[in-house]
Amino acid sequence: MHEKAIGFGYKLQWLAVRGQHADAVAGALNLNALTAATWLDAVAAAYDGHWLLTPSLDGWTLAASREVPAPEDERFVDWLAGLSRLLGEVQYFGTHRVVGYQCWGRARSGVVERAFAYLGERGEVLFDVGEATAEEREVRAETADDEDEPWSDEDGSWPRPDEETVMALAARWSVDPSSLHGIPVPGHPWIASA
Repeated sequence: MHEKAIGFGYKLQWLAVRGQHADAVAGALNLNALTAATWLDAVAAAYDGHWLLTPSLDGWTLAASREVPAPEDERFVDWLAGLSRLLGEVQYFGTHRVVGYQCWGRARSGVVERAFAYLGERGEVLFDVGEATAEEREVRAETADDEDEPWSDEDGSWPRPDEETVMALAARWSVDPSSLHGIPVPGHPWIASA
């Protein structure tokens, strides 16, 4: 049975996990039992601090919540690496337009290959681990706008990342959850709590 999904992602954090079922993702996150839900209820729950877990979307399970740990210090690398040891490839994304918070990260086989976080209200790079990926460079080139002020990098030509940067990168690395709105999806999402 197919349900039409509801998009999400803005002002939220989420993980994309390759090739794992929602049960395995919930177990690795130490969440309680999954409860089947409608898309509307599951998305609302994620914004209320519970967890939304999706069925497989092109081989990716998404787990979204306002309670996903943010990449603010070295503990984030350990946390993401630990999840990756349990689950394989794990990606992290987050955005919050009010404070200009944009972040992303990717770990494979227990190794964090890339993690980046930017806080626009302070114009500060909070976290920067690993080299920028080819997909990041593509997204930044596409989002470059003469009106944007450059931010700190080697050549000073990239614009500050914004929530659209995060969504575009998610689409290249795995799944852009904001693009799911109205898409028929096999199965239903789940709600869980920590």
